[in-house]
Amino acid sequence: MQMSDRRPDQTPENPFLRLGFVEFAAVSAITIAFFPLSLMMCWVAFGATTTRQLINALLKDFVQTLVITVLVVVTVISALVYGVWQWITV
Repeated sequence: MQMSDRRPDQTPENPFLRLGFVEFAAVSAITIAFFPLSLMMCWVAFGATTTRQLINALLKDFVQTLVITVLVVVTVISALVYGVWQWITV
């Protein structure tokens, strides 16, 4: 019998977080395109743990995308305001 590095109380590693950009984009697109049906089929085919991991990975990706979008928008608006302010004060 081989000993595992993982304790029994630890949750298993999320395999969806190890996917590359293209693979996760494909999984995400399919899941969102067929939203309720895709999660039900994932739950039936792979079980509750894998479905929960998929939902967690999708939520993490959504939050990450939202934060990056907000930062880009704030940066662009700040640059525009600064540029207009410099143009007006000259």
